[in-house]
Amino acid sequence: MKPTEFTRQVLLDQATNVFAEKGYDGASVREITRRADTNQASINYHFGAKASLYLEVLKLAVSAIGNASLLDADTVEQVPREEAVRLFIRQQVTPLLKHGQVSRYLRIFAWETLNPTPIYRDFIATEKLPVMDLAERIVRRFLPATASPAQIAVATIWLTQQVAPFVRHFDALSRPPLNMKVDRRFVDELANDLCKMTVAGLQSRENQD
Repeated sequence: MKPTEFTRQVLLDQATNVFAEKGYDGASVREITRRADTNQASINYHFGAKASLYLEVLKLAVSAIGNASLLDADTVEQVPREEAVRLFIRQQVTPLLKHGQVSRYLRIFAWETLNPTPIYRDFIATEKLPVMDLAERIVRRFLPATASPAQIAVATIWLTQQVAPFVRHFDALSRPPLNMKVDRRFVDELANDLCKMTVAGLQSRENQD
């Protein structure tokens, strides 16, 4: 790998870490370049600006999440709908274990679901996010055939938001006053509880017009 390619990759990797930890607005170029052991000129050279660097991270995130997904369009249609919800929720709680590249990307999207940046809004206007497509396919299996596009959209957004607060406030879970032990057992129990509540919520809409 050429030195310039190596620097670009390191910048992307460290930018992903910082964006996952602090969100776009909280992330600084200074922090990214410090972790990458380089300078702002390297960001200007490879990406032009912080916004362009973030956009590149978003593109990598969509690709990585799609490749690592527990679900695809065929699986959503083939498994029982309750199982589709379970797999969807399980995938969304993965960042709580803080392992792997995909977890970092999911944390970035968790920031965006609560406080979308203009960069993200422009991005999703041209890129259909796999998570939204899967969520829509799942809710369509619960909602009546007469459900309007608006009702489907609301249910889809609602489904994607079930885990986001826990991911966004991950660091606060283990601190006072909550003092939770965020380990695999906690994540498993959280996924199971959220799955039950989510299925119940979707089932409550099943026979409503």
